[in-house]
Amino acid sequence: MTPLRSQTAQVGFFAHDAQKRLNKAILARNTARLLKGEGGMDRNSLRRLRILAVDDEQIMLDLYRDALFRLADHGGTEYEFEVMLRKQGDEAVEAVRKAKDEEDPFAVIFLDLRLPPGPDGIWAGEQIRNLDPYVNFVIVTGFFDVDPREIAARIPPEDKLLYVQKPFHVQEIRQFASSLGAKWHSEHLLRKAKLELENANNQLLETNNALSVLARNLERTRTECERRIIQRTRTAIMPVIERLQQDRNLERYRTDFELLLSYVRDLTSDLASATIRSLINEI
Repeated sequence: MTPLRSQTAQVGFFAHDAQKRLNKAILARNTARLLKGEGGMDRNSLRRLRILAVDDEQIMLDLYRDALFRLADHGGTEYEFEVMLRKQGDEAVEAVRKAKDEEDPFAVIFLDLRLPPGPDGIWAGEQIRNLDPYVNFVIVTGFFDVDPREIAARIPPEDKLLYVQKPFHVQEIRQFASSLGAKWHSEHLLRKAKLELENANNQLLETNNALSVLARNLERTRTECERRIIQRTRTAIMPVIERLQQDRNLERYRTDFELLLSYVRDLTSDLASATIRSLINEI
């Protein structure tokens, strides 16, 4: 191997090694960010869940507030609930819209089906579902005169929809809030993790593309350097060989001179072929 080929081979090796090291560093960095919870809520807000209770009766709203307010301080759950109370469906829709705009969504919504004098709970649930595909609903009513299948069809999906009938015990509200809130929280973290991994993958692809361009540029530079060196060598050596061939005193070396000329021509031809292949590969 010529010194030039040896040096360019080393450059290619170092570029490949640098690519591997960079890929590992990016993956390690993003893994560490996921474990620390970066790129999403901070550690304090991860334990905070927002609950929206919608009922036209003030006594029911008071019950929600008393059942969930500072429940974590009494050892009832690992989460801290922030409870918002609304009496009408349109007010609930506006509260959800504002929460989404502020990127502080609700985890669970307790929604009464009957909300006079305004639109009913099913209408409100439809509007809210259009705004927030991830929130969990607990449909609350004292009259099951609406088919649950109709509710599920209008406020999908079914895995984010539960029912409770009045009158209910305060422990039911706490259990629904805790279990559905934990479910929402886990799904939230999974979405964040997926987004982080997609970003990491995109960064790796961009890095690989950049290193591929670098490798092609190095190969083109190597080929160009070889071409120049061989061209200069041929320009300098071939006239000397041709003069030596014409010297009668060196007649016995004619065969050697012809072999040397053939070798120089072959070097030039091989380099031209390599250059053409390199250009075709780039295309």
